Amino acid sequence: MVSVAFSFSKSTLLFKRTSFIFITAGIGIMIFYKLPLIQIPVYFNRMGIMISLFVVLPFMNSIIRVGNYDRNVNKLLKFKTHNLSQMYYRGSLTSYIIGMFLNIGVIPFVHQVIERNPIIEASHFKQQYLSSLILRGYTLCLIWSPMEILVGLTIDVTHVSYYRILPYLFTLSVLMLTVDWQLSKRYKKYILDPSVQFVPFNKLVILKNIVYLFIHLFLFIAAVTVVKNYLHLNFLTSVTLTILPYAIFWAITINKLKPYLKYSVMVWERKTASLQNYIVLFLGLGFFISVLEESDLLKYLQSPVAELSKVPIVLFLVIQILFLLLAMGGFHPLVTMAIIGEALQPAAASLNPVSLSIVLITSSLSTVMSGPYNISVSLMSMLLKDNPYRVSLYNIKFALLFSSAGTFLALLLEWLQ
Repeated sequence: MVSVAFSFSKSTLLFKRTSFIFITAGIGIMIFYKLPLIQIPVYFNRMGIMISLFVVLPFMNSIIRVGNYDRNVNKLLKFKTHNLSQMYYRGSLTSYIIGMFLNIGVIPFVHQVIERNPIIEASHFKQQYLSSLILRGYTLCLIWSPMEILVGLTIDVTHVSYYRILPYLFTLSVLMLTVDWQLSKRYKKYILDPSVQFVPFNKLVILKNIVYLFIHLFLFIAAVTVVKNYLHLNFLTSVTLTILPYAIFWAITINKLKPYLKYSVMVWERKTASLQNYIVLFLGLGFFISVLEESDLLKYLQSPVAELSKVPIVLFLVIQILFLLLAMGGFHPLVTMAIIGEALQPAAASLNPVSLSIVLITSSLSTVMSGPYNISVSLMSMLLKDNPYRVSLYNIKFALLFSSAGTFLALLLEWLQ
C-alpha cells in the first residue's frame, strides 16, 4: 500500500486511471459484501511477487552486457550479409538469442545497429522492416523463456510442469521463426553496398558465446527447479529467488564479479526507480482480484467459462481473440492473464493443462508484437518515430498466425489425450 501511495503521482495517466478503477471497485465490493477492512493490506500482496521479479530482472540483463555476449552475437549481423533478406534473419536471430536475457533492452540494441544501413534509411518500408525483424524475433524467444512473466504466471495458473510444455513451446518458436524468415525473402532483391558487407571476426568465438548462453540458460532452469522442489514454491517465486544468486555465480565463472557487481547495481538503481507504472497497475489489480475471490461475483465469470470449456476449440479461440482485442483497447496482457486465470480455475480441471498453457502463452505473447499499449510496441514506435497503432498493424497478421498456430497445437494435444 505504501508502494502504491508513493508511486501513484509518478505513474502515467493511463496506469493511474486503470489502477484507480481496480482499487475503487475492490473497496466497493468489500463494502457491499461487508468484508473486513482490516484485510485490505493483505489483499494488496497478491501481485507482490510479480513486482519482485521486475526488481531482480536487471541483475540477469547486466551479466549479458558485462560478459560482452550481446556484442559478440551482434557481429552475426554484419558477417557476409549481401541483401536485406539475409540481414532480416540475422537480425531476427540476434533478437531471439539476446532477447531471452536482455529482455526489452534488445529492441534499441538491434535497432541501433541495423537502422544505420544506408539502404534501410532510404527505403519506404523502413518502419515495417525494422519492427517486424525486431519484435517478431523478440516475441518468439519469450514463449519458452523461464524469465518471461507471462510464462511463469501461466504455469502458476495451470499447475503444469515447465518441463512438460518446454518441448512444445521451443518447437513452436523455431517453426514460427522459420516461417518468418521465409516471409522475409521478399527483401532479397534489395542488395547491400559491397563495401559494408563483410566484417571480419572469429566464428568460433561467436559460436562459443551462443553455446555458452544456452548452457547457462538450461543451468538456470535446473537451478529454478531445485529451488521450486526444495522450498515447495510456485514457479514465478522460484525464478525470482534464483535470478540474483545465479547471476553472481555466472559472473564468477567468467571472472568478472567485480565489474558485474558495479554495473548491475547501477542498472538496478535506474530500473527500479522507473517501476512506478507496474507497481500502481499490478498491486491495484492484485487487490481487486483478491477481493473478487472473497465475494460471489467470481462465479459470474467462471460459469460461462466452464460452459465454454465443454467445447475446447471455442474456449481456445475466445482466449486467443480476447487477448488481442483487449490489448488493442489498452489492457496489458498481464491484466488480461490475471483475470482469465481466475475465470479458468473451475474449468481447468477438465482440460489438458499442456494445451491450456500453450494457448495462454501464445495468445498473451502475441500482444508483444501487436499491442499498441505494450511497452515493446511503444518503445519500437518511439525509435521509429511512428504511431504505435501502425507498428501494431505491421505485425497483426503474423501475431494472428502465431497465436493460431499455438491454438492449433493446443487442440491437437487436447484431442490426442
